[in-house]
Amino acid sequence: MPSRLKIVFFLDAALLISVCALETVPFTGMIIHEWLGIMFAFLMSVHLLLSWSWIALSTRRFVTGATGRTRVDYLLNFGLFACMTTLIYSGIQISQQAVPFVTRSAGGNPPLRFPWGPIHDTLSNVVVVLAGLHLAINWEWVRAATRKLWLGRPTS
Repeated sequence: MPSRLKIVFFLDAALLISVCALETVPFTGMIIHEWLGIMFAFLMSVHLLLSWSWIALSTRRFVTGATGRTRVDYLLNFGLFACMTTLIYSGIQISQQAVPFVTRSAGGNPPLRFPWGPIHDTLSNVVVVLAGLHLAINWEWVRAATRKLWLGRPTS
């Protein structure tokens, strides 16, 4: 089995499971939610690094002329990246347990601070939609990778 494909596939699966878990704060509790959010930021960074050649190629194609599907995929991924980056930043800003533990500072959301809480809540809903669309537009890759990893069939 190709090791890079395995890494990317299981990383993507971990990201999908993390998004689902991060959306269930009443189930996970705030402490797990915050630490999982920090872990998600790390996993997302690894995902971007492993996808860097696709990002560079798609950016060049987007500028020089690409198919409609490629443009939609690129804009969807860019929107997901922008929302996730803002979501992670806002989560750090409103962290009450994990970030204060790491930085040894007071947690919470002081009254004069920018209202990151409502932004975080709204973006979490947007990210669910964008992540679902991201999964849908890449579904053929998921199917092909699954066939190759578990059934040993080549991707076609």
